[in-house]
Amino acid sequence: MKKNLFYLSISAVIFFLSLTFYPPPAFAQSQAQNGQIEGTVLDQNNAAVPNVAITVTNIETGATRSVTTDDSGVYRFPLLPLGTYRIAAETVNFKKLIREGVILTTGQTATVNLTLEAGEVREVVTVEADSSVADAGKTDLGRVMNDREVQNLPLINRNPYNFGLLQANVTGRASRGFNFPNFNVNGYLRRVNYLLDGNTNTTYDRRARFLIISETAVSEIQLVTNGFAPEFGDTPGMIMNVVTPSGTNDLHGAASYLFRRPNFYTRPFFFPADELPDNKANIFTAAVGGPIINGRWHFYFGYERQYRDDKASAARLSTITPATRDRLIAAGLSPSIFPSAIPGLERGSNYIFRTDLQINANNRLSARFNHADVKVENAINGRFNTLERSFDAATADYGSAVQLASYTATIFNEFRFGYGRSNAIFRRNELSGTGPTVNITGVANLGSPITDTVSPPLKIIQMQDNVTRTTGTHVIKFGGGFVRHDYEERAAIFSIYRYFSIGNYIADRTAPPGSNLRSYSSYQETFGDPDNKYKATYWNFFVQDDWKSTRRLKFNYGLRYDLYKIPKADAESLFSLSQKFTQDKNDFAPRFGLVYALREGRRPTVLRAGAGIYYEAPLLAIYRDIIKFNGNPRFFSLTFTPNTPGAPVFPNRISALPPGTSPPQQNIYTIARDYETMYAIHSNIQLEQAITENLSFAAGYVHSGGRHLNVYRNINVINPIRFLADGRPVFGSDRLDPRFGWVVIAESDGVANYDALALQLKQRLSGGMQFSINYTLSKAVNDAPDGDIEGLFLSDPTNRSVDKGFSSADQRHTFVMSMVLQPKFDFHNKLLRRLSNNNQLGIISTVNSGQRFNIYADVFDLNGDSFDVDRPVGVKRNAGKTPPQFNIDLRYSRFFNFTEHYKLEAFGEFQNVFNINSIVGFTNTIVATDPTTGLMTEPIPDFRNRDQSVSQESRQLQIGLKFIF
Repeated sequence: MKKNLFYLSISAVIFFLSLTFYPPPAFAQSQAQNGQIEGTVLDQNNAAVPNVAITVTNIETGATRSVTTDDSGVYRFPLLPLGTYRIAAETVNFKKLIREGVILTTGQTATVNLTLEAGEVREVVTVEADSSVADAGKTDLGRVMNDREVQNLPLINRNPYNFGLLQANVTGRASRGFNFPNFNVNGYLRRVNYLLDGNTNTTYDRRARFLIISETAVSEIQLVTNGFAPEFGDTPGMIMNVVTPSGTNDLHGAASYLFRRPNFYTRPFFFPADELPDNKANIFTAAVGGPIINGRWHFYFGYERQYRDDKASAARLSTITPATRDRLIAAGLSPSIFPSAIPGLERGSNYIFRTDLQINANNRLSARFNHADVKVENAINGRFNTLERSFDAATADYGSAVQLASYTATIFNEFRFGYGRSNAIFRRNELSGTGPTVNITGVANLGSPITDTVSPPLKIIQMQDNVTRTTGTHVIKFGGGFVRHDYEERAAIFSIYRYFSIGNYIADRTAPPGSNLRSYSSYQETFGDPDNKYKATYWNFFVQDDWKSTRRLKFNYGLRYDLYKIPKADAESLFSLSQKFTQDKNDFAPRFGLVYALREGRRPTVLRAGAGIYYEAPLLAIYRDIIKFNGNPRFFSLTFTPNTPGAPVFPNRISALPPGTSPPQQNIYTIARDYETMYAIHSNIQLEQAITENLSFAAGYVHSGGRHLNVYRNINVINPIRFLADGRPVFGSDRLDPRFGWVVIAESDGVANYDALALQLKQRLSGGMQFSINYTLSKAVNDAPDGDIEGLFLSDPTNRSVDKGFSSADQRHTFVMSMVLQPKFDFHNKLLRRLSNNNQLGIISTVNSGQRFNIYADVFDLNGDSFDVDRPVGVKRNAGKTPPQFNIDLRYSRFFNFTEHYKLEAFGEFQNVFNINSIVGFTNTIVATDPTTGLMTEPIPDFRNRDQSVSQESRQLQIGLKFIF
């Protein structure tokens, strides 16, 4: 009903705007690895000139395409390969016009209006100018990072996904190595649709980047957070489309060596040992691209190999206190398992091969294959983990993709196919512990790591076909396709003792044989077949009409439909809700936007606005866990308390229940019958003013209303035995269904709101400098706790409003600047001229408000719902906030030119160049709490003064040499 009302509202708004001649919406950027050039041809009296022959030529490859202007003087070139273009316009009674230097980036609709002078065709007028920096063909809120930025901004870890943090309305934390960073977009956690050359690169079991790539395999990165066209979907957050390089008519390439040594690292913040980690890194890259057949067939090959110690990262630092360590050593544990940081090593290689073939005048084929093979030693972070919890991990990725673009004068067809496969291996190593796994909550994690031996492959297959038809002032585009997720997973086999205090653990560990002492809070063990297979197919269909109603005005209306075919349920589940999943078939997403040139000329003023529905592809982990833990005896997990019949004595395992012993209650997952797909209603407005031909300023506002967010609670608790001081019920041992302990249900009841003001100043390359500066003032609230950040479950399973509070993604102030600067000086002194030129700086600067965190009670399971993530009375969700965060990364390069085609770059990259200790989290955020009332018995501590803080990385330096030809 709510969706239908929204559809009617959109229709009414569009109708009203049309009647009142308000600027209608425009065609959003919607080409995944191509761009579009369009414009209007006028005479000197500003009258449209029809039947003008327009030819565009790609300068790098020599490819050409021709069209003729319509009666309104309008021309369009959809599905153009990226690169620099020359535009030629000629017709009778006018001089031939040539427009040079039009640079086309991913998804861009470059508006290039042409003015013809009266005269003979043999007379030629040549103009050198790109499309306007304030482009009247752009309706989305986003940016494209070009090759110059990707290759020259500081990126010490070589992970190009970290560049996603440079876009407005995005916060989060960068990745240290090959892993994916954490993004918060539009007030939502980890809502990102990763694309690689327009094909999906997202694994929806956890909303993560699928295939590993490095900077060597990147030409451009398209970042769009709002207003993207119906062609794109599956997220209310950010589209991050990484575009791989292609060859040109000239043979070009590069080879580089980058390295770090122990004295390149500054002491990690909060590192307690006297001796610093002996970190080092060695990275080798090579790339070459060129013609196979000049003007028709090109290739690109890139390779990278890395060897990188990782002993000094903030995440690997141990937060086990000296007092805890001493008590555990006195109880018999080896001192060797308590290093100051978990030592780690990442090594591996990846490569990419891409080829582009102009088959004939009407067909172009692109194909890509990429592979990554990465191994990580001691793949576990520090915090409370001892060295016993270490294990090794290895990942092998394989990806391939094909694009076939076919076109006539009025019809364009794009077919895309993609395939990805990832295998992972997790193995114990010589440092791994033996015996049961032990977790002492908020103190230390001991014993065996929880690992699998081999994880079966994850496979993703995609097919997509889009058709574009130009007719008069309209461009109609429609298409459809599917992404098939084929997952085989192996659940962890483990036995784990959980203790709420170190004293209880020591009591069990040191108890004499035969004492039968059970001081643990719970014991959990898995049984049965851990292998699990499930499949899902995500279908999409869209249609949109792009209407250029006037020279200044474009109008677009479109509709996307997603059919998410979720995995099949286990019909043999012992719980009825888990026996069948409800399919949501009502995921229609209408969208519209507008762009209007309030002022034309060399410094135009452009107004953009838009609204629409954006769906989030279902999180497959929800269905995986329900299939895995549903009461079926094929695979299950049993949890014992010390008083449960058959409960083991530390450090024993159950393995099999004694004859005649009834098993304890199983804990299971399920899902609501009325579960619906999460979506957000976005609206935005932006005004952009070109200050110069290459510099513009934009101010915009974004609102997002999230609906049907995932919410988890235990529905198996009944009969409160008392209440906390704020009215929260405290439950006893009675259960609604006595067969089970807790029954966690996934419901789609969460609501979120995000409002943001974004200011952006950008300059494209001019005078040796380009930069992007943005500031975002935002507020994000919701009532859906995030499982990875703040505990999975509602703090009161009977009242969702108790959890309404700030989102974990709420960071009020975010300032980001990225700049590449290569100034040129013309001094008379030859030596001074040589020293002052051929220098380049790449800078990334960020200033953020603190990150949100929860404050918990020090009482285990304060409300009796089986989960120990309860807040004291009077403390709202995510009430804590870290101090503000500051960081500056720097890259300095010095170029030595041997000839016109050969040069050497010597460079140094600094991470956190000023070594600023910014706190990004706290490992211990509990306060003393009365177990009966839930009231705090002491004030909330000042976490900034604690020594268990999580910092950003300390200063690091990386030096490199790069030979370019």
